[in-house]
Amino acid sequence: MDSENAASEETCRLSASEVGAPIEITTEAIQSKVSGFIVDIKSDIIIIKTRGMDGLDAKLPSGTEINVKCFIGENIYKFSTVVKDITFEPTILAIIAYPESIQREERRDKQRIECKIPCVLVIKENKIKACVQDISPTGCKCSLYNSSMLDRWSAKFLFEDNCAVEVVLPVGGTKKEQPVKGTIKYINTAYDKFDIGIEFQLSVEEERNILETILKRGW
Repeated sequence: MDSENAASEETCRLSASEVGAPIEITTEAIQSKVSGFIVDIKSDIIIIKTRGMDGLDAKLPSGTEINVKCFIGENIYKFSTVVKDITFEPTILAIIAYPESIQREERRDKQRIECKIPCVLVIKENKIKACVQDISPTGCKCSLYNSSMLDRWSAKFLFEDNCAVEVVLPVGGTKKEQPVKGTIKYINTAYDKFDIGIEFQLSVEEERNILETILKRGW
């Protein structure tokens, strides 16, 4: 789940439902990346709240060309545009022109294998039963089992972007289980579904071996 898959590129548009999606801005005017999230989307502009950037109006004056990545679920939306204005009331917001073209790409650069693997997610000392829906060498998508103890609002507080998680997977044909470390890249709670995208952080040989076994067997 680490880099984009150019083969799945397509042109699309963003809708009002994408408000709140995290974004990342890069430009020649600033050495580091500027992070933030979308506040509003209109037919001609996108309004963005940025994080931790003092003097933003001086660093990104009107007309500055920028490259934007928007992270929504399993996809990355990429486009180039220009800054139209920086506002300061009631808070600092960047207003950028709605781009002529937006490219949608998959987050993961490896082929996903669809599966139904029961697992346990360990996060913040909580153990939650789930099912791996698809898996690749770089990550997986898990669906939580419906539970009266976990509604969409509590899920928002429990799961956070880039939060550490362990995916406890069964070792095929044995009673052994193997935890695989990762970080949460997104959570989708639409329509009362609890889908979680996880990027693996493979640090030990045993974790890599179990993934190779799962991928070879196809599940």
